[in-house]
Amino acid sequence: MKRVIELLAVAAVLGLGLSMVVFASGTSGPSMQSGNSEDHSGFEKAQEIMGLYQQGIQAGKDQDYPKAIGLFEQALQKDPANADVLNMLAHAQRMTGQIDAALANYQKALAIRPDFPEAREYLGETYLQAALGERDKLKSYGDSGKEQMGYLDQAFQAALDSVKGLKKVGDGTGFYSSDGVK
Repeated sequence: MKRVIELLAVAAVLGLGLSMVVFASGTSGPSMQSGNSEDHSGFEKAQEIMGLYQQGIQAGKDQDYPKAIGLFEQALQKDPANADVLNMLAHAQRMTGQIDAALANYQKALAIRPDFPEAREYLGETYLQAALGERDKLKSYGDSGKEQMGYLDQAFQAALDSVKGLKKVGDGTGFYSSDGVK
C-alpha cells in the first residue's frame, strides 16, 4: 500500500511538472494516461516517454534538431498517437527543412487533438516557410519564373493586407479578428 501511495505521489508531481514543459511557443508535454495506478509497466512506459520527450525538448532548445527528431521518434514508437510528441517532432522536422514530413505530422497531431493551438500555429508557420521556399525556387528560374513569382508576391501582399486589417479582441486574450469579434 505504501508503494502505491508513493507511486501516486510521483504521478501527481509528474502531472504537475508536465504543465511546466515549454519549447518554442510551448506545448504542455505528452499526455501520460497510464490507466490503473497499480499498472507499474504503464507507469514506467509513461515515464520513459516523458523522459524521451524532455530530452527532445532540450535538444531543440540546444538547436540540435536531428537529435530531437530521433528522440521524438523513439517516443512515438512507444506511443504513436501522442499529439504532443507528434507536434514537437514536426517542429524539429520543420527546423531541419523537412517540410513535407512536418506538415504530415502536424496534421496527425491535429487529427488526434483538433483544439491544439500550438500545432495550429506551427502548421501555419510551416505553410509560410513552404511558400517562401517556393518563391525562392521561382526566383532561381530567372525570367521564366518571373511572372509566377509576381503572382505569388501578390498573394503574399493580399495575405499581409488581410493580417493588417485584423483588430485586437478586447477580451485580454491577445486574439485578433477581422471584425473585432472572437
